[in-house]
Amino acid sequence: MAEPIRKLAAIVFTDIVGFTKLTAEDQQLASDLLDIQRAELKPLVESYQGKWIKEVGDGLILTFDTINKAVHCCIKIQEIAKTIENLSLRIGIHLGEILEKENDIIGDDVNITARIEPFSAPGGIAISNKVNDALVREQDFETKFIGKPKLKGVGQHVEVFCIISHDLPETKLSEVSAKLEKSIPIWQYAIGALLVIGIAGYFIMPKKPSIISVAVMYMDIRGNEADQYLETMTEDLIFDLSKVLPGKLKVSEVASVRKLKDTDLEIADIAKNLGVQFVFESSLQRSGDGFNLRCKLVEAQTGTDKFINKWFIEENSLQSIVSVLVENIVGGLDIAMAADLTKIEYVPEAYELYLKAKDLYARSDIAEKDAEAIDMMQEVVELDNKLIAAQLKLGQMYYDNAQYDKAETIFAQSLRKSKELDDNTSKAESLRKQGQLFRKQRKIDLALEKFNEALSISTVMNDKNSMAKIMNSIAIAYYKEERFDEALEYWLQAFNIAKEFDDKLKISKYVNNIGIWYWRDFDYSKAIDYYEQSLAIKEELGDTRNYGKTLNNLGEVYYDMGDFKSAIDQFNRSIGIKEKLKDQKGLNSTLFNLGEAQIYNSNYEDALPNFRRALSIANTLKDTNQMAWGYRGIGIIHFNLAVYDSATYYLSKSDSIYMRGPVSRLTTLSWLAVTAMKAGSKSQAQNYFQSFNELIEQHDPKNKDIISMNWNMYQAHILAGDKKSAKEYLENSYLELKTRSKKIKNKTDRKQYLSVQFHQNISNAWNK
Repeated sequence: MAEPIRKLAAIVFTDIVGFTKLTAEDQQLASDLLDIQRAELKPLVESYQGKWIKEVGDGLILTFDTINKAVHCCIKIQEIAKTIENLSLRIGIHLGEILEKENDIIGDDVNITARIEPFSAPGGIAISNKVNDALVREQDFETKFIGKPKLKGVGQHVEVFCIISHDLPETKLSEVSAKLEKSIPIWQYAIGALLVIGIAGYFIMPKKPSIISVAVMYMDIRGNEADQYLETMTEDLIFDLSKVLPGKLKVSEVASVRKLKDTDLEIADIAKNLGVQFVFESSLQRSGDGFNLRCKLVEAQTGTDKFINKWFIEENSLQSIVSVLVENIVGGLDIAMAADLTKIEYVPEAYELYLKAKDLYARSDIAEKDAEAIDMMQEVVELDNKLIAAQLKLGQMYYDNAQYDKAETIFAQSLRKSKELDDNTSKAESLRKQGQLFRKQRKIDLALEKFNEALSISTVMNDKNSMAKIMNSIAIAYYKEERFDEALEYWLQAFNIAKEFDDKLKISKYVNNIGIWYWRDFDYSKAIDYYEQSLAIKEELGDTRNYGKTLNNLGEVYYDMGDFKSAIDQFNRSIGIKEKLKDQKGLNSTLFNLGEAQIYNSNYEDALPNFRRALSIANTLKDTNQMAWGYRGIGIIHFNLAVYDSATYYLSKSDSIYMRGPVSRLTTLSWLAVTAMKAGSKSQAQNYFQSFNELIEQHDPKNKDIISMNWNMYQAHILAGDKKSAKEYLENSYLELKTRSKKIKNKTDRKQYLSVQFHQNISNAWNK
């Protein structure tokens, strides 16, 4: 017998209106109707990758992997039902956790779905607030708030909406009012009658956080410089604190705290930057055969100390420091632990070496030190296999150094050990790390399998910090596969958790990611809006690094829509920030973006030094892709300046690198071909024609370069006197231009895109 599977799913319940009466009047007709329902609807459900769980009398229980598939399938079900006599359906949809066993599902969320369904009008669809939130991106969806139902024995807060777009009937409040809780504020009905406000609602009516939040600052190691490695205990403290209080306490992540480690910010500024109510500080100083440990918990708004404590810790009891501090923080916040912190006794030598290995790796910027830190951590794992944190860290080290086979082995080891020790937090983290590893290797199905397993564990624990992190990982996996709808759905779910925690850092991150989704969906105006919302939060928090990244994203949107002046402005702003931060990798990418925008804006003299600078950084970073991009950019500039010998030199340098990446090479070959013809070297151009044609037969490029590469080949063949081939390339360029322009959602954005001189040249040539 297969083990039950716990997972997150979109759950659907259906019911035939008036079926009991029909059965009483004509039993055979009722039986035939059930057969018709099964024959018509089951293939439809399967076409949306749904599961036909079972039939309960006249009702159906279905599950889907995503809300998007569930909603669109149910809309189609109602369309079909309208064409079948006596088949009038009520449908309810909810998102929640299920336990799937054999041919059945159980769980609290299953019961909730069953109780939502009666709130649907005949032929309509009722949805929970979780489903409603996920429909925010859908411009053509309109929903109406019905109310909060009376659900006995259900601990969750559930609100019910109905979909009133897509020719679906609206639920009459008079018919369901008896099933609703009283005293629903009038404003809720007003909001419910509008289009789903979703994310925008956060900025209009921010919620007061219902969950206590704390930032655990890096431990201050005083006195002996050789003891600085002890500060890495902070990371274990943050992890363990999250472990014992899932769903009750928001603990700022290590990465967020690390960036403030060496700053002189006041408590109030730290709290504002990290979006927390409390700040915890601690210090450790060697004294004789041990350490003096001091700590305090500060309420940020008032600046008052919740407590100040101090202890003497013996040198051989380092590992006790973390548990002592966890207990003090929990006690100081006056909240009960959701679970006891398991006090596993580690081998003292192993624990100390673990801290030293982490510290060495964090401070290292050369491969030799990385290798030394990895060797040290491997020794830790061999000394004490109960120290799961060391296994997770070692796996991450291997991952960072592209040693993926070794990383996979170690993460599998940490998963086995966490199961053995019944450590669900470490189990979920091991699975998440495995998912990231598989995603990196483009094994997306395996990655999603691991992520979903991790999400199920975190959901059971109600560890919302972890849930949001995993949902973001799932979204990125879907995004990389260009499954943009699924990606958005998980980003929205992560966003809702961040909103619940009032975690402004995460909110700005997810809003930025949603902006990326709209950008890829050719909805440039909305992408700009979301990026600007993200920028506003980052500015408020002083999140300079990510502010610079979002500025670059904003520049890319303007670039794609053909507003090169605005793109140049945003790229320059991003570069200014990245220069101050000494972010060479980020600076490199944005310099290239700036150079390309300047080329399209005919600012060749400005573009050239930016490409040269970017190329220099790419050489330092040994980033071959960026090097090829740099050489090509310099070559294109010389082409536009009619310096064809130099153009050929730089384009050939790019081609020698891009030979390893065939799709990117096609664009470079097209530039080499037209350059050769401009320079009067027809024989050389013929070689480029041949290489281009051989390569394009093997590879079908699907990026925006299709327009420029075909335009280049058109010009080259016109110069070569081959009008027949030239026309084919012109047609390819023009059709791709029209295809992309039609995808642009906003009419003003589309007009801007088509007004670009390069695009006008293509249209004019085609219309001759």
